Amino acid sequence: MTAPKTLVLLFSVLMSGVISRPLTLTPTQRSCQISQFKSLSPRELEAFKVAKDTYEESMLQTERKCSPKFFHRNWDLRTLPLSDRPRGLKAELDLTLEVLKAVDSPDLQRVLAQPLQTLTSISQEIQNCVTSLPSRSHKPSSHLKQWLHRLSEARKESQGCLEAAVILNLFRLLTQDLRCVALGDLCQ
Repeated sequence: MTAPKTLVLLFSVLMSGVISRPLTLTPTQRSCQISQFKSLSPRELEAFKVAKDTYEESMLQTERKCSPKFFHRNWDLRTLPLSDRPRGLKAELDLTLEVLKAVDSPDLQRVLAQPLQTLTSISQEIQNCVTSLPSRSHKPSSHLKQWLHRLSEARKESQGCLEAAVILNLFRLLTQDLRCVALGDLCQ
């Protein structure tokens, strides 16, 4: 059978309804739509600000002696190669979600509801991006390995110190790291 006849036959089979199962995309076939997060809405940013302010108020009432070094000023996603940035951001989001979901303060849980929903949505989209990256041919850079190791080590900190680091890091995560991944090769 020649190619044009094969295409006509395939098209007629599809159109006749013989194949009734809808075509769906697998997670690896889904497109990466991270560009929608170049900037968050003012409402979303305000929800994060309220959570941060509420947390800072609660910190004033308790004595915490933490010096978490895993989100220090040199923590900059732009230092990673372009191909490693989505993986770095995904790991950072995973830690952030893990810590925020474990918060036990009712006041803070209440104000974290919207930010958690936003972060979960971002994390799911980043997962689509990471899944769509070629994994066999890509070897993480040594810088990404160090980044992931630091995040892994952070999990050994006390819950209180993790909360402080993660909550105080939220705006940098949203306005720098997320934006950088969303901008792709335009982020220098």
